[in-house]
Amino acid sequence: MTEAWKLDNEYYVIYTESKDIIRRIKRYYKDFPLMAEYQKGNKVFAKQYRVPIKRKRVAQRLARLI
Repeated sequence: MTEAWKLDNEYYVIYTESKDIIRRIKRYYKDFPLMAEYQKGNKVFAKQYRVPIKRKRVAQRLARLI
């Protein structure tokens, strides 16, 4: 599951459980700071990133990938 929503007037948020999208963000989008990691036990199953408003289109495309 991957979702994107507006946080405030400067940022969007991407929440993703997809390992593929997490790898893609880590590799290509260094300007997306990590906001939160969600864990079950000791395993990370989802991550939440903050996206600058000027990168809105990228956030929406990543949310539609899966």
